[in-house]
Amino acid sequence: MSMLQHYIKLAFRNLIKYKSQSIISIIGLAIGFTCFALSTLWIRYEQTYDTFHKGADRIYQVRVESYMSSSGISEITPYPLAGFLKATFPEVEDACNMQAWGMAFKYKGKEYTSFKIGVDSATVNMFDFQLISGSRDFMLQNNNKLAITDRFAKQLFGAEDPIGKEIDIYGDKVICAVVKPWDTHSNLPFDFLESNSFGKEWNASAWQTFIRLREGTDIQAFRKKLDEYKTKPDQTFSVDKIVLTPITSMRYDRPNRVVTVKYEHILLFASAGGLVILCALFNYLTLFITRIRMRSREIALRKVCGSSDKNQMVLFGVEYSITLLLALFTGLILIELALPTFRELSEIKLDNMDIYLAAIKYAAIVASLSFLLSLYPIYYFRQKTLNAMLKGSTGSKSKNIFQKVSMVAQFVISICFIFCSVILMKQIHHLNQADFGFERTNRACINTYPPIDGLREEMAKVPFITEIFPDSISAIFPRYARSYSTIDRWDGRQDSTASVSLEQFDCNQAYFKFYGFQLLEGEIPADGNSDHILINQAGIKELNMDHPIGKTIGGDNPWIISGVIKDFYIAPPTVPCKPGFMVFKKKTEFNDSSILFKYQEGTWTNCKQRLDALVRKLNPDVRNCRINNMEEEYGKFLKSENALLMMLDFVTLVCVLISLFGVFSLVTLDCEKRRKEIAIRKVNGAVTPHIMQSFLLKYMLLLLVASAIAFPTGYLIMKPWVESYVLQTNIDFWIYPAIWLVLAALITLCTGWRIWRAANQNPAEVIKSE
Repeated sequence: MSMLQHYIKLAFRNLIKYKSQSIISIIGLAIGFTCFALSTLWIRYEQTYDTFHKGADRIYQVRVESYMSSSGISEITPYPLAGFLKATFPEVEDACNMQAWGMAFKYKGKEYTSFKIGVDSATVNMFDFQLISGSRDFMLQNNNKLAITDRFAKQLFGAEDPIGKEIDIYGDKVICAVVKPWDTHSNLPFDFLESNSFGKEWNASAWQTFIRLREGTDIQAFRKKLDEYKTKPDQTFSVDKIVLTPITSMRYDRPNRVVTVKYEHILLFASAGGLVILCALFNYLTLFITRIRMRSREIALRKVCGSSDKNQMVLFGVEYSITLLLALFTGLILIELALPTFRELSEIKLDNMDIYLAAIKYAAIVASLSFLLSLYPIYYFRQKTLNAMLKGSTGSKSKNIFQKVSMVAQFVISICFIFCSVILMKQIHHLNQADFGFERTNRACINTYPPIDGLREEMAKVPFITEIFPDSISAIFPRYARSYSTIDRWDGRQDSTASVSLEQFDCNQAYFKFYGFQLLEGEIPADGNSDHILINQAGIKELNMDHPIGKTIGGDNPWIISGVIKDFYIAPPTVPCKPGFMVFKKKTEFNDSSILFKYQEGTWTNCKQRLDALVRKLNPDVRNCRINNMEEEYGKFLKSENALLMMLDFVTLVCVLISLFGVFSLVTLDCEKRRKEIAIRKVNGAVTPHIMQSFLLKYMLLLLVASAIAFPTGYLIMKPWVESYVLQTNIDFWIYPAIWLVLAALITLCTGWRIWRAANQNPAEVIKSE
């Protein structure tokens, strides 16, 4: 025990002696542990949504391929589908429908937002809904009763009994029961339950369908069986279009989900955290082994005085362990500082203590692996240094191979991060500035339910608004309702069996001008000339049509193509523009509550506040009010990319700083070790620039080697990523030399003065001190 205390005391002395290197290593490892631990916790949390359900590994949400969704998949299905699947396929143990939606309601004049689920006997049989008090009348059809969770009841009513209370959800609803809520770690964290509506029609989709497969069912075989099932339960629905999504994967495998950061971006962040640890570990081991070499005389003396190999390893192991423990402690401080931002990004609903414990567990695992991986190089270089000292060997030029490889590895990681961050930033900038085929700047819309008489006239008095569109047409974006036409006949059709679906947009000439759509050829139809249309480039491509002007598409009452417009993008940036056409109608044919308007540049915040106050003034009981800025709405598509860029920028900065501090520390130790060599060179006529050049050239060569590895690697990583977007930026050649020159300048700046100081020491004093 006394020997261990002695080793701990020596370890702390060495850490203090080389305090700058120790601080750099501890901070680098701490940041790496923090990033990796939080991202691993995040991934684990994402993968365990809804795992508390009975048979969760066998429950699937049934979705269908749909042209009406920008992602190509819709999660709403017809009511008869659940019963059909259970009756037709023996693999299905149980099936049900539910209507799970966010909602707004009022209680005592105050507005709330919540989440409710419509249930029936099949839903209750498949999922566990526990009644605490009251009756199950909320499950009866066509009633005004509902159930509330005890957690939300306490939030809404305090200690009062909620049964019999009324709340306003598009009409008065009476609470008849209190139920136990599901775990908050769910994609459906309901606060209210009410009766599920019923529908017999296959062509009406308003439900979410879930199935539970029997134990032992081969899911791949079942999916194949659905794909090959050609018998239609109804002419409007095909079973072979079904997509099955595990309920535990709904969080990151739902096209309609609203999450801050995409699952694949979380994985990238976890990988980045691992690379930060690797960079910090390489940096620490390089400095540690360099210090072992500098302490070769001390090691030799200990060996001569009877210290065994085991004792030497324990000494260095204790020093390394203390560094890792200090890094873990520092990591906890960083977790505390990062926790608010982390909670906002991840939407994790765990207690702080649970997050700390999980983060400590993951960080401790990584720290233990780091310690085990470091034992061999520490042993190898300690033994090599000791033998060289005892034998009086000066070593060879290859004795610094590990140091060089380590520095190259750090440079490779840093350059890759910088390159990926630059390309990501360039792509996001390109998406914000690209030509989307229409004007979206300073354009917005307002929707209210119920519609407010006189709102349009009052809006004209708002000073921030420059133009109000006179007609009532739905905004082109955000688009809440879509209409599609299936076309099976058109001029020049080559495949007699094929049909295409085109999205239909209501339009008139003022609407066309308001959004600045771009006519490529032909002419714009007159208002009310609804048998003449404009079709976009994607539509022409889908129809495989040459020279489209004047040709017809459709059935008994065909449309005549008057012109072709440039593709316009109103979907996420990874979704191609869908084929569509515009029908020009008369003003009297539009019936929509949307009001489109333009506003002055830079006044959106004030404009929105003024409009919100105006709506509340004209109708204090308005049920729903949406005021949407097109640029902000499109920015939601890029929320995950922006969050990834923020995280990537942070780890890039950390890796670059670790590498630069590592170079600085190595230069410092190198200058200390080569003091006599520098002094002798000075005596023999060497000048300061030549000495500085000899030091810097070594790191410039290492940077060149690292660049030759990092740039192709970064390109191979980012090229497919950029290609996943419809509108793509260029990976320009200037990026490569720019990054290299910036890093070279940083290395020169952070090490040049230290080399200059060593080169200008008095040779006589140096040799005398040696």
